[in-house]
Amino acid sequence: MKNICCRYLIACGIMAGALSVTGCNTTKATVDTTVKFFSSTSPDSMFTADGMVEQRQKVNLFVGVAFENLRQDVAQGKGQYLTSLAVLMSIPPSRQEEFAEFLQARYSTLFTSDLAEDHSAHLKFVAALDRELQAQASAGWLN
Repeated sequence: MKNICCRYLIACGIMAGALSVTGCNTTKATVDTTVKFFSSTSPDSMFTADGMVEQRQKVNLFVGVAFENLRQDVAQGKGQYLTSLAVLMSIPPSRQEEFAEFLQARYSTLFTSDLAEDHSAHLKFVAALDRELQAQASAGWLN
């Protein structure tokens, strides 16, 4: 039980940090998404055996908190949120500009819904991004 509480506190700390990064751009939709994420996720599924946050969950949490800012950055093809996503997804610095162009070209495929209307929009974005990257993997892109 103590281990679960510790993990929950770590997850809350991550969320607090992510919310502070988004600053004044935190919307009710972002907060609602965060609450729904934690209420629908068992604490153990967020962590590795050694207590670290799963990489996939880091991406989901980040996209959930920074969704609107990320949406703006992808539309522009540059920005700190887009760069942060690239780092979280282990895109090498030498390929991050190409990654930004890749996302910008697929904007309408990736952003199919608005977070204010669809509280799972961030998860749909991540799933669509995964599909797009997998489709490109066979061509050797980002390998």
